[in-house]
Amino acid sequence: MPVPALITIFIIAFLVMLFVWIRSRESRIKSTFALVRGIAIASLAFIIALRPMREERGADVQLSNLDVLFVLDTTLSMWANDGPSGTRFKTATNDILDIMDGLSGANFGLISFQNKATVLAPFTQDEDTVRGLIKTIQTPDRYYMKGSRMDTPYYDLENMLISSDRKENRQTIIFFLSDGEVTGGGELPYNYETLGNLVDGGAVLGYGTEKGGTMKDEFGDIYNTQTFEKAVSHIDEDNLREIADGLGVEYLHRERSTLLTPLITEIKAGSSTITERRYDYITYHDTYYKYVPYLAGLLVLELAIRIRETVKVRKKDGKKTGK
Repeated sequence: MPVPALITIFIIAFLVMLFVWIRSRESRIKSTFALVRGIAIASLAFIIALRPMREERGADVQLSNLDVLFVLDTTLSMWANDGPSGTRFKTATNDILDIMDGLSGANFGLISFQNKATVLAPFTQDEDTVRGLIKTIQTPDRYYMKGSRMDTPYYDLENMLISSDRKENRQTIIFFLSDGEVTGGGELPYNYETLGNLVDGGAVLGYGTEKGGTMKDEFGDIYNTQTFEKAVSHIDEDNLREIADGLGVEYLHRERSTLLTPLITEIKAGSSTITERRYDYITYHDTYYKYVPYLAGLLVLELAIRIRETVKVRKKDGKKTGK
């Protein structure tokens, strides 16, 4: 019940009791005692209805032993419009959010890459921060882009995998989300097989189609500078499979018929829970129950007084009737 409503009810009850006390024909001591009891009962009921709580900082929480790392391709080709949920990028970010929901309680990390890689979030329990960072990613500027390479996130990926591997009783899960297209020269100069022993599970998720899709940025459609036609980006599944083989995880082409649920279920089944003391957690404990015995005692006292007065009145009426 809203506090203003509680205050209003209490004030009305107090005014009624005051009115009854003023109009009472009983002795002033007896009527004042009744008024004090009534105010005490109403006050305790008011406090209990407010539901006071005690704040406690720090709590033991059950957490997953997973470090889940997302490596997200944010090159211009990821804004091609041949994804099952609009652009490839939109489909990929939706997948990240679904995975986070399915593996809630894990530590999450996020690396994005285009011309260079950026660690947007080291492993953290703060899921809201990771979600917020994903929303801040904008369509890249066509004049800034210099082509894309699949080896761009290698060093940052390696560092984060090593940091996770140093922790005790942790499993490192990686999701590499990309269309696999290389437009910046070279193929895969860095061998992802060197990182395979640092990965416990996950998948490489591929976006786009062989037919391809056109792209837009804030200035409009992207055109091929040689043919002057709209540029078309195609998925390169060979590159994505090579990355998946190197990391020792499966490759999934993200189409409408592809479900992530079995993969998430498998990862959860292989994980365990650990208890951690988290001092950034704030919990609240009810304290209203402390006032309940006093209210119950006053109500029992009020009932006993009412019964006693009723018995007296009946005896008095009986004597009058007998006369």
